[in-house]
Amino acid sequence: MRPKLPFAIAAFCLFLAPAYAQEVIMTQPSADTAPKGRVFARADGFYTQAPSFYQENLNLAVGLAGNFELSLNASNAFNRAPMVGSLVAGFKYVPYKGRHLRVYVGDQFIQPLTNKSSAGFSQGNISYEALALSVGSFRFTCGSFQSHDGVALGNRAGAIGGIEWMARTFENGWSIMPSIDYASGAGTNGYVSPGLMFAKGNFFACPGYMIANPHNMNGAQQSFLMVGYTFGPLR
Repeated sequence: MRPKLPFAIAAFCLFLAPAYAQEVIMTQPSADTAPKGRVFARADGFYTQAPSFYQENLNLAVGLAGNFELSLNASNAFNRAPMVGSLVAGFKYVPYKGRHLRVYVGDQFIQPLTNKSSAGFSQGNISYEALALSVGSFRFTCGSFQSHDGVALGNRAGAIGGIEWMARTFENGWSIMPSIDYASGAGTNGYVSPGLMFAKGNFFACPGYMIANPHNMNGAQQSFLMVGYTFGPLR
């Protein structure tokens, strides 16, 4: 079983402006990088109903200067056979960061480590580019991805997109953000994924559900939970 687009990603723009990093819209890359000098850590748990299996991922991202971050992820971190366990190294860069608009690009290199016979490839790579537009309390994202043995064997390309809505911020500091994202195609990233993020300070938790595109190789539905925290600044 190949990893879902294991992008390493981060928090939200001016109108959505929390101080933590979330790293993804739901399962697709967001328009933000980890703050300079800070380390973002996230643990993900996925459950697929048919065929029934669990998978856990661990994610780290370090914010550097100039809206640039480096990341290192462990996909299938607890090595649940027969799924592939992979180490994923990547970067994300935001070359334009305006008040309402952001443009970002990124790349992920995938190295299978365990259960390699299930992978069917020795290394994989996924790149992406997108823009995000903020309108009031909403943010709209659209872009594309390119994959070589990443979301499916061979060379693939497709579209990604998402909508984030900062629904409410409470006096005690907690906020609620419903979001949904999408990736085209029948690869392992091909889902519509609605979810609900709860956040306060540097912490967030996000339950969600993934509805597969036709012929998806990872199963028709998956439920997930992401929990993350931003540490720092680094000394």
